[in-house]
Amino acid sequence: MTKRTSTWIAVAIVAMAILLAYNFYLLNKTQTANEDKAAPVKPFYTMSRIQYVEKKLSTTEDALETRTYEVVFDDKGHFRTEVIDGPSKGTMAIWDGKMFSEYDADGKLLNETKASKSVSAPRPFLSRGFNEQIIKFIENGDFGQVEGEADIAGNAADVYVKKEPASTVPKEWIKQYPSFFDKDDNAEEATYYVASDRSKVLGAESRNNGKLFYSVKMKKIETLDTFDPNWLKAK
Repeated sequence: MTKRTSTWIAVAIVAMAILLAYNFYLLNKTQTANEDKAAPVKPFYTMSRIQYVEKKLSTTEDALETRTYEVVFDDKGHFRTEVIDGPSKGTMAIWDGKMFSEYDADGKLLNETKASKSVSAPRPFLSRGFNEQIIKFIENGDFGQVEGEADIAGNAADVYVKKEPASTVPKEWIKQYPSFFDKDDNAEEATYYVASDRSKVLGAESRNNGKLFYSVKMKKIETLDTFDPNWLKAK
C-alpha cells in the first residue's frame, strides 16, 4: 500500500460526515482498499463510460487547474481512469480485480498495489458509499431545501447549497491562496447537484466569498453494451 492510497470508507464516509467544502476538495486521489482489511464492496457504476471535469487549486500557484477525466467500468466494477485533458494529461490508473496500477503520461508504471478484494471507485465522487451518504443527508434535511435546478450531462439535477463556517479554511490555504481566502473574512458554501430522482450525485462545488475554489461535475454518462478487456491493460 503506497502513501497515495487509502480505504475509500475512511475518506468518503468520515469526510462527508463532517460535510465541509474543504473536505470535498480533498477527495481527489484514487482510493484503494487495504488488502488485509478489505471486504468486497459493491461498485456504484458498472458497464459505464463516464467523463467528469474537476477544477481544483494548483499546488504551485494561486490559481485553479482544470482536468477532464474519463473512466470506463466493466460489469464487475473494475476500471480504467485517465486524464484526457488538462495538466497531467495521459496519466492513468487501472484496477483489473487483482492489481491497482498507476501510470504516468508516457505509460511508465509508477505504483502497483495488490488489491484483489475491493477497490470501490477511482474517486469517492463515483463510489457507492459517497453517493448513498449524500442522498441520506438530503433525505434527512441536512442540506436544506432545493434552491434551483440544472442540467448536468443531460440529467435533470436539483441544486442544494450549504453554508460552511469560516473556521473550515485551513491557515495554510490563506497563506498559499490569497486571492481565494482571506485572513479575517471568509464565507464558504458548498453546492451539490443531485439527480432529481435522487439516484446519484452529479456534481459539487465549493466557494469562498463567492469565488469557486473546487468543483467536480459530470460531463458524460454512457451505458456500455460491451467491454473491451484491453481497456484494463496499459497502453
